[in-house]
Amino acid sequence: MRSAVLAVLQEAKQAGVRGISKTSLTKLVYLLDCLYAEGHGGQTLSGAHWYLHHYGPFATDLASAIDELGVQGVIQSKAGESKNKEFALFWLGEYPVGPRATDLGLSGSLASRFAGYISKYANDLSKLLDYVYFKTTPMRDASPGDQLDFHGLAIEGEQTPHRHTHIKDPAKIMRLLELSEAMRKKFEVGRASARAMAAHRPIYDGAFSRAMAEADAEDVTGNGHIPFDARLI
Repeated sequence: MRSAVLAVLQEAKQAGVRGISKTSLTKLVYLLDCLYAEGHGGQTLSGAHWYLHHYGPFATDLASAIDELGVQGVIQSKAGESKNKEFALFWLGEYPVGPRATDLGLSGSLASRFAGYISKYANDLSKLLDYVYFKTTPMRDASPGDQLDFHGLAIEGEQTPHRHTHIKDPAKIMRLLELSEAMRKKFEVGRASARAMAAHRPIYDGAFSRAMAEADAEDVTGNGHIPFDARLI
């Protein structure tokens, strides 16, 4: 639990965030637990007992741990009051240095997503609450007071996106280049042919147009045939 809190505050410090409210810190630890669960079979990093509270995921033991870290001086804190409501801000001083997400077992891609959460939500509590409440898997179909289940994240984590294959064989690379060049030339020939056809379309002069008009004006019989005389040889 200590490592999870320090990891969030360390990432916030690197992002230039001066202080995080207790509510924001709690929700960001929750997001860190979600990311950790994706790569660790549904197990969370903090081990907190998460349940659905008024404003989304909450853990009483985590809230107590945050307060205790503040009392011990492991993390810095400052109490205040705004609009007749008390609040507390938390941040990381020069020491101790919080662990990196990758040091805690997150893959590079998950660590990058964690940094994105900090950058996007650390200073915007409203958006953070909306995100954790409406767009995280453990909150789906949960009712107030229900314990949150992170195992669904492990299944989602297994559905990894397509990765591009890097070809190292020089012969295969040359073959791909040859095929690409052949396709380019074929396309250019087709485009040149189309331009040539457009430039050499038949041109009909006035005499031809008048002859066609006169032919169209010829009388036809009722059965649709043009009458004519012919001599058979």
